[in-house]
Amino acid sequence: MKTKILNLFLLLVASMGTMFAEKVKIGDLYYNLDGINQTAGVTCEEYNYGDGNYHNYTGLATANIPAYVTHNSMTYSVTSIEVVAFQACKSLTSVTIPNSVTSIGSSAFNNCSGLTSVTIPNSVTSIGNNAFSYCSSLTSVTIPNSVTSIGGWTFDGCSGLTSVTIPNSVTSIGNYAFESCSGLTSVTIPNSVTSIGNFAFESCTGLTSVTIGNSVTSIGEAAFVDCSSLTSVTIPNSVTSIGFLAFYNCSGLTSVTIEAETPPTLDESAFSNTLCSIYVPCGTLDSYKTAEGWSMYQYRIKYAPYSSYTINKKVENGNITTSSTDFTMCDTEYPVICTAIPNRGCYFVRWADGSTENPRTIELTQDTTMEAIFDYLLEGKCGKDSALTWTFEPASMALNITGKGALSENYTYGTFIESLTIGNEVTTIGEDAFYKCTNLKNVILGTSVKVLEERAFYNCSSIETITCYSMRPPTVNTDALYGLDYSTIVYVPADYLNTYKMHDAWGLYDVRPLGAKGTETTNLSVTPAETTADVAWPAVSGAATYELVIKDKSGNVICTLVFNANGQLTQIAFGAPARNNAPQQTQTAGFSFTVTGLEEGTSYDLTITSKDNNGGTLDTKTVSFTTSGEAPQGIDQVPSDQVQSTKAIKDGQILILRGDKTFTVTGQEVK
Repeated sequence: MKTKILNLFLLLVASMGTMFAEKVKIGDLYYNLDGINQTAGVTCEEYNYGDGNYHNYTGLATANIPAYVTHNSMTYSVTSIEVVAFQACKSLTSVTIPNSVTSIGSSAFNNCSGLTSVTIPNSVTSIGNNAFSYCSSLTSVTIPNSVTSIGGWTFDGCSGLTSVTIPNSVTSIGNYAFESCSGLTSVTIPNSVTSIGNFAFESCTGLTSVTIGNSVTSIGEAAFVDCSSLTSVTIPNSVTSIGFLAFYNCSGLTSVTIEAETPPTLDESAFSNTLCSIYVPCGTLDSYKTAEGWSMYQYRIKYAPYSSYTINKKVENGNITTSSTDFTMCDTEYPVICTAIPNRGCYFVRWADGSTENPRTIELTQDTTMEAIFDYLLEGKCGKDSALTWTFEPASMALNITGKGALSENYTYGTFIESLTIGNEVTTIGEDAFYKCTNLKNVILGTSVKVLEERAFYNCSSIETITCYSMRPPTVNTDALYGLDYSTIVYVPADYLNTYKMHDAWGLYDVRPLGAKGTETTNLSVTPAETTADVAWPAVSGAATYELVIKDKSGNVICTLVFNANGQLTQIAFGAPARNNAPQQTQTAGFSFTVTGLEEGTSYDLTITSKDNNGGTLDTKTVSFTTSGEAPQGIDQVPSDQVQSTKAIKDGQILILRGDKTFTVTGQEVK
């Protein structure tokens, strides 16, 4: 209704201006002819107010507007494209405007959704409101340097517009001028512009950079609201006011540089729903932090850096990614001594000028950008008194810390690590130790970890699992786990499951027994291959041990494996009862195990028995399976001159010796 009333008003105004003009069709277009001034204006074909639909140049694909038209032997100069002239001509794809045209009226091309290109000649001095609004296929526009202002809604809704050139002649950008231009990625506002209108670039969601000229004095209300891709902006010292919601909800905005030494007038909501740092000139920090409107952002206000290093990271496949580290300094006297220190766990391979200094200290006399290639360190010392050792595995982005003692405070490794293992003798994770390690997904804490100091894993929001081997829940100090989702899975010793669940901090998460890690099955299952079988079994309430026995079809025991309540292998034997001096082996996959040393193409029976602390049987499950491959030759098929046999055990496996040949208990010859 609002649009319909506006268009009606525009037509009424236009009709008053052409009251004594004659409307005629010449070629494909209609013109209002002014016989007194011998001028012509391109006008609309028809507009039907009854049904609210446009019937304007239906089917017209190309409009070649001539510089002159002739009617009844009189020649007229075409000087204008009048209001709503081509409005809603959806078939129109291109238009040629001659140098005789000086004005483009309001809504002249409004809703020409098929229009892909338009060239505006230098003769045009004014472009009316809504002139190209909702020309959704329009990709680029060059505004000539004869135009002094861009009216309200001029390019509103031009979602396909990716490029626009604003000349130095323009002094103002009207309200909603570029609203919802989602394809627009960058814009330069020239030094001639003094004001940016309300909602001028609202919802330009593709806009990543804006250059604001140094004559702009005011940024209107919601001028850049919802520009979610905008990452940084510099506001020149000419700006004296920043309007209500000017940069509201610019969720990608991280940096705003203010060049004015006197704080502009600022509405408190200008930067709401953003996380930007606000940089101000040297010596102005206190005045900005206390100024009206700025005080609510005082925790974000910093001195503007005038020097930075761009550090290029060389990755394994040879690609280069770039990150920027700003060294914030505020010193009115040059030179300044600046030291570049690589992130912990990394070192500078070389700088662009050939230097290999680690770290590098230089004397700056101007704004400086320097490039370096760096790589990962693979090991080092850490912890109080360097009592701990760390190793890093670039292929898996895994960090391992071993040794005895406490991990130092602020011992950060950067955001690149994805998994972390803390050894069994490490006692404490220090303050800010893994602060904002945003790629970290899996954490393993050894049996001796007793304390997570303040902010130890602050904002490590990507953590999916934490495995705690300590029987006593580690103390969690202030914000040590801040930012973790409550769906994070915490695996703990099965016998202490309820202790963790009742804990004030650990109980907030999804606490599960260690044995359930990685399997979560409800049935005994076996997945055989040629010589191996993957076995998984469900946890049994109250179980202290799980005994797994594999027999061949003749009833011979092939192997016996015993696991504790947490799914760790504690005893192992081949062809005989399990021996107690089996090596301790942590089974990190939970209640699952891969049995090796089986024969190809052979059938077996597997039984798993869960027992309580007194050795009583709680549950027994049996399953049969057959390995893949070709079945081995049986002992019975061995030549009859090799009938004498003896038994031997080698590497825990029973072997049968017949003559000069050796066989497994299932009859496969061992070479």
